[in-house]
Amino acid sequence: MAGTRKAAVAVVLAALALTATACNDNNDSAGKNAAPAAPTTAAAAATTQAAPPVKVSPAVFLEQVSKKTGAAKSAKVTESIAIGGITMKADGAMAWGDGLQGDMTMDMSGMPGADKMTTSIGGTAFVYRFVTDGMYMKLGGDALQASDGRHWVHIGYDDVAKMQGAAAGGGAGGADQFKKADPVEGVRTLIASGSVTEVGQETVNGKPATHYSGELNVADMAKANSGQLTAEQLDRMKKSLSAMGITSETIDVWVDADQLVVKRSEQADTKAGAMKVTVTYSDYGTPVTTTAPDKSDTIEITELAKLGKNAAADS
Repeated sequence: MAGTRKAAVAVVLAALALTATACNDNNDSAGKNAAPAAPTTAAAAATTQAAPPVKVSPAVFLEQVSKKTGAAKSAKVTESIAIGGITMKADGAMAWGDGLQGDMTMDMSGMPGADKMTTSIGGTAFVYRFVTDGMYMKLGGDALQASDGRHWVHIGYDDVAKMQGAAAGGGAGGADQFKKADPVEGVRTLIASGSVTEVGQETVNGKPATHYSGELNVADMAKANSGQLTAEQLDRMKKSLSAMGITSETIDVWVDADQLVVKRSEQADTKAGAMKVTVTYSDYGTPVTTTAPDKSDTIEITELAKLGKNAAADS
């Protein structure tokens, strides 16, 4: 039993660390606010034309997009993350009006060792709840027994910072980014860099959208975060990017005629291999009423880790 508990806890910790790192890649390398992070398919409204107003520069137009999309406060989301040989896919609904809130299901069947997850966690689909103080992951399989029957493990944003810091020197800056995730981070970063260009008209999920693109270096990313993070947090962000081997990133956003972001893509080379994060948004304004699980049905990540260590000592 001790060996089983140890293995189950190890899988849970690895999955949470990977989620935190993926969100850190998504947020810090994108430059502002992210989302697991962040973390669906159709444009927000049916329209017939997606071109920005005539004679408006891309930067000016995207500033309008940033305000309009930020004011929408919630949307349905789908996300795909590829880092080296690891792939993850997620879908759900998220709100960002007052911190991060929402429900996401992440398919980790593309993770190395995914075949071990079914026994340890009850499958390869990981269910997450995001609330203002952190995130919860649902437990199953042997992990449910390891938690003494509690169905949710809680990881606070301080814990996210520690995981990010251990993985890539990310620290509190990464956690701050993660807490404020929203779909306009890529837009803000492009505006701050001054390198945004309009690629042209394309179709996203069967509807017209305008494609914008830009390449950013580490200085651009820091510039985009100035005023949002302290000097110490900015320094940690730079160290995180350096530890991951990221020196520059390409960001693409697609905007519909209602000035809402319907898709964004971020690409960079990392020490772990090529990274690509693609997120699509739909149904802006969708209700999100996620609440934290009952405390009696929750175990803290630190307690679960301690149980795993005790099981290892027993075996």
